[in-house]
Amino acid sequence: MDSKTFHIYVITHKPFPFPLPPHYQKLYVGAARLAPEEKASLKGYVFDDSGVNISEKNSSYCELTGLYWLWKNQPDDAIVGITHYRRFFGKPGKYLSIEGASRLLQKADMVVARRQWVEGNVKVHFETFHCKEDLRLLRSIIQKKYPECLDSFDCAMSKCFLFSYNMMVCRKEVFDAYCVWLFDILEECEGQADLSAYDDYQKRIFGFLAERLLLVYLLHHQMKVAEVPVLETELDKSAKWASDKWKMITVAKNFFTNRGVGTMRYRRKGR
Repeated sequence: MDSKTFHIYVITHKPFPFPLPPHYQKLYVGAARLAPEEKASLKGYVFDDSGVNISEKNSSYCELTGLYWLWKNQPDDAIVGITHYRRFFGKPGKYLSIEGASRLLQKADMVVARRQWVEGNVKVHFETFHCKEDLRLLRSIIQKKYPECLDSFDCAMSKCFLFSYNMMVCRKEVFDAYCVWLFDILEECEGQADLSAYDDYQKRIFGFLAERLLLVYLLHHQMKVAEVPVLETELDKSAKWASDKWKMITVAKNFFTNRGVGTMRYRRKGR
C-alpha cells in the first residue's frame, strides 16, 4: 500500500498543539463558524467547510461533518482512518501506525474501536441516555428506505455492545459505501426529528445515532472487523506528545483483542 494514499484523520473542533506522526492529518470540523483570520492562524489543518460539505451542521452531526467531507472531497485516498484529538487507536505510548493498520486490513474489512459493553442492550442504553422517540424514528426510516436492513437493525438493538466514537479505518470504497447509506438515513431523520427542546448535548443526536448505525451496517454486511483498543489521551496521563516520543507500532499478534479479526454475524443474541 502506498502510504501517500493512506491517511488517518484526527478530527477536532478546537486547536490542539501536539505533533502527529507521519500520515496523520488534523481535520477541523465545524470550520464554517471560524473567521478567516482564525483559519489562517491554524497551520497544518484541513477544514470541513471546503468543497461539498455540511460543516454548518456540526452541532448536531459532530464528527460526522468530517466523515461527510472525506467522503465527498478526498477521492485519492485509498484507505482512510478516523480518530479524534483525544482518542486514538492504540495503547499508552503506542499508537496505531500506517503499517499496522495495513496489516489489519489484510484480514479485516474495517478496524473499529474495541467493543464497549452497555447495560441491558443497545436499545435500552440509548433510551436511557437519549430520547427514545429518535430511535423509533430511526427504525421507521430504515423500514421505509432499507427494509432489507430491518432485521439487522433489530439484531443490533438487542446486542449489549457498541463500536463507539465513530472511529474506523478501512478502504475508501468501503468507507464511501457506508457513507452513502449512513447519510441517506440521517438526512431523512434530520428532516423529521424535532430538536427544539434539546440541550447542546442532546442536539448531537445524529452522532449518537451513527454509533448505533455502524453496528447495524457491519452486521448486515457480515463484515470482518479488527477491534483495537482506544487510548483516551485526556485520561491517560502517561501519553507523551513530543514528536520524538511517538512510538509507532506494527501490529503484533498481541495487539488484537482476544477476539482477533472476527466476522459480524447476524444472531439475535446479546453477545
